[in-house]
Amino acid sequence: MTYAAEATQVCLARLEIAEGPRRLLHGRGGSYAGHHQVVVDWYPPYVLIGSFDGGEYSDLVGALSARSEVEGVLLQMRRGRETSAKSVMGHVPEEFLVEERSLAFRIRPYRSQNVGLFLDMAPIRDWVRERALNKKILNLFAYTCAFSVYAIAGGAEVVFNNDMSRPALDWGRDNHRINRQDLGRVKMLPHNVFRSWGKLSKLGPYDMVICDPPTLQRGSFVAETDYGRVIKRLTSLVKPGGDVLVCLNSPFLGRQFIEDHVTRWGDKLTLQGWLRTSTDFNEANTEAGLKVGHYRNGLADRR
Repeated sequence: MTYAAEATQVCLARLEIAEGPRRLLHGRGGSYAGHHQVVVDWYPPYVLIGSFDGGEYSDLVGALSARSEVEGVLLQMRRGRETSAKSVMGHVPEEFLVEERSLAFRIRPYRSQNVGLFLDMAPIRDWVRERALNKKILNLFAYTCAFSVYAIAGGAEVVFNNDMSRPALDWGRDNHRINRQDLGRVKMLPHNVFRSWGKLSKLGPYDMVICDPPTLQRGSFVAETDYGRVIKRLTSLVKPGGDVLVCLNSPFLGRQFIEDHVTRWGDKLTLQGWLRTSTDFNEANTEAGLKVGHYRNGLADRR
């Protein structure tokens, strides 16, 4: 079997059993020779192909276009932080809704590399919903508030969403509205987190804090220098016995980076375990993908 045939077969097999949005091919994980610079995502009824090397991957486009459930294929050319996108089969609209676990989210595939819903986080969103009942939750670096939507669906008392991007929070508010959720239980805080600790503390303490910062966002966050600045504040924000999710998605920084920073800056936080992320994102180097550590404030391990 050729490399192209193997990658195509993986895409078609996953598409065949897909029950909602999912990654069909994670070439960037290094597991598919000849396809290390491409990712393929399914946001039904559309396929989004992300090309990091300028390739148009006509083999994948052709095979996926032949499937009846695929109404359009969009090709994103990703050059560093620059992105261009075009429909290469059918018509992929500027925005559309997808349903994940009975919840709807607005997808905008042309605007940037991040289209509105991170597929590798799907199991973590389930984890939050299962534990959200009657909880007061702080969602740091909230982006389009998918964690918040899941938390409210799980019965959270209130969720505070902090992100310095007001447009992202507006998008998040729209996601709540689409799901007909009570907006009175959803609070938007469009502030730079490093200038907002006082406000966040006054609104707390929280039963759960979700911390999912970008690895690199010039002018606002660089993991190597800023991660500890966030960790050192978490113990003062979460209640004793409260849960903290510490996330990191860098191919260059592994679990040890998180553990070292928590040991240094968050000594009251006790590791409960590493949460399972989407198995669609298979990594040749297991430390290169998304890492999510579950910590508890001030209590020993009691998984």
